[in-house]
Parts: sequence; structure tokens; C-alpha cells
Amino acid sequence: MARTRKLEPKAREVIMQKIYESGEMETEEIMDLIDPHFLFDKDAARKRELRRTAQQMMSQVRDEKGVRIVFACKVDGIRKYVNIDESRNVKALRSVEGQLAEKRNGLEVSCAKASKRRMEVEGQLSFNLEEMEGGNKV
Repeated sequence: MARTRKLEPKAREVIMQKIYESGEMETEEIMDLIDPHFLFDKDAARKRELRRTAQQMMSQVRDEKGVRIVFACKVDGIRKYVNIDESRNVKALRSVEGQLAEKRNGLEVSCAKASKRRMEVEGQLSFNLEEMEGGNKV
């Protein structure tokens, strides 16, 4: 399925710049930025929603212990869902394993970045409190 353009490149660039410059934004604020520029295609929206529903259903398939067992992957250029408890396709299982490892690595990097930033902000806050108290620690 070909990707449809939802935003003109210049509008996307301006919106992304505002997101990068902001410390925090609510979802509604981002939606308000996008709304005047959003290009809507009802057929593409229907297909997207069908795909999303299929993905949600497949992500909810779990074993008796509550562990997810079905994952999307690409094998020989074909996207498919693989039940790792039942599959005998080594390529598919390797694809799922690699995908999960990439996600784990990405989450570890993001977690470390968030932790570093939290410590920086906490350090700034404690430093500011010391300044406000005239350098006297409480």
C-alpha cells in the first residue's frame, strides 16, 4: 500500500520545529497545529483503520501466562504475523527476534536519555533551591 501524503512538506517542517522547541505539548495542541493543514482521504483512512484494528487484535494474542505470542515481521519481503509458539519457520522466528532486540535497544537508549535529563533537571532544581536559601543546605 502506497503512503498517502497527509501534510505538505513545509507544513510538516513548521509543525515539527514547534514540537522540537517545546518542552511539553498536549495531544490536543499538536492536533490543533496539524488540523488546518491536514489532507484527508477517506479510502486511505478506512484502510489505515482496518490495518490498525488487525494489528491491535494480533498484539492481544497471548499465552496462558499473559505473554504476547504473535508478532508482525517481514520475511523475504512479505509482511506477516507469526505465532512464535507454533511457527516452524526459522527465518520468521529470527525476524521476530531481531525486531524485538532492536526495540529493546531503542528503549534502553531512550530510557538512558530520559534518566540523564531527569538527573540534570533535578540537579538544577536543587542548585536553584540552594541559591534561594543563600547557599545554606537544609
